[in-house]
Formats: sequence, C-alpha cells, structure tokens
Amino acid sequence: MKIMVIGATGRTGKHVLTQGVRRGHEITAFARRPELLTGTAELAGVHQGDAHDLDAVRRAVQGQDAVIAAVGGSRIAATLITAMREHGVRRVVMTSSRSIPATRPRLAVTLAWLIFREAYADLARAEGMLQVSGLDWSIARATMLNDKPPAGRVHVDFEANATGGAAQLSRADYAMALLDTAEDPALIGRALGICGPRLTGGR
Repeated sequence: MKIMVIGATGRTGKHVLTQGVRRGHEITAFARRPELLTGTAELAGVHQGDAHDLDAVRRAVQGQDAVIAAVGGSRIAATLITAMREHGVRRVVMTSSRSIPATRPRLAVTLAWLIFREAYADLARAEGMLQVSGLDWSIARATMLNDKPPAGRVHVDFEANATGGAAQLSRADYAMALLDTAEDPALIGRALGICGPRLTGGR
C-alpha cells in the first residue's frame, strides 16, 4: 500500500515508518520538521508541513492508498477529511486514547479526564468527525504508552472498558497495531481498544 504517516517524527510515528517500510509498503512521511527523520532513503517520499494546513495535506495525500495519523485532534481530522475526500483517498487510521470511552476504573478515568479534559474533549470531537465523514475510518485507542522494547503482540478489544491486556503499551507495539489496522478491511468503521499483551500471551 501507499501510506502517508502524519506525525512521522513523533515517538510512535517513527516506528510506523520503519515497520511500514519493513512490511513492503510505500511509506510517505509528513512532518513539521522532516530534518529530524533518519533513514529517509527507504521512504517513498517526505513532505514538510503542518497537519492543520489544508494545502500542505492536500499535496501530500494525493496518490496515497491510506493515511495513518500518529497524532490526533479535531483540526487534523478536519483537514484530513477534506483533503482525502477531494483526492479520493478513503482509508484512514487515527490514534486516540482508551480513556475517551472508558467508564472504569471510575477513579482513574475521572482523574484522567480532570487532568487532560481539553485534550480528551478534542480527541472525542475528532472521533465523531471521522465517524460521520464517509471515509473508511478506524480509530485506534491506546492505553498508556511507553518506550520499552516491543512484545510483538497486543491485546485488542472493542468494548468501552478494557476487557484484558496490560495497562501499558509500547509505542513500537502500538505502531504495529496501527499498520495491522490499516491493512485489515474488516476493521473499517471500528474503534479499537489497544492494550499491552496479556501476561499469559496471545492477542
């Protein structure tokens, strides 16, 4: 697939780039500061720009098969939806937080929303925009991310509250799950909860 990665220089985005290339995809990086990228010779393209800039996103998205937004938010969703519709690009996977739909554990969720209310409210708006966009969207809601070595597997569920898996998730494993999601047409129109793997193994 030809996949554009928004937020390519971020800690998750960098993993999406390297793993996507390893899988044989034609990966295009989109970032505000592409000079921070390494290994660009393996990429199909590099676009400098702000994901809030519609013209910049229009130029980068043209000819792509899919977009993975390794950063989320309503302004990014708005520009992506417009640009993708204009150029007939349908598949999009956007990152979000497991805390957006969660109701349990009540204390932890309440505290998280008190601390990150503005960011979570914006992610919730972005999710809603994608869900009514008419695009082939998927939303990948992660638990707490870290930079530990990858386990090579994740736990995925589709409930508001986590039904299994570890509370922490490595960014490398999250990137793996984002690519898996982009590749799987069965996940179109689904919001996934992505956790670290269960201690007993499995997905």
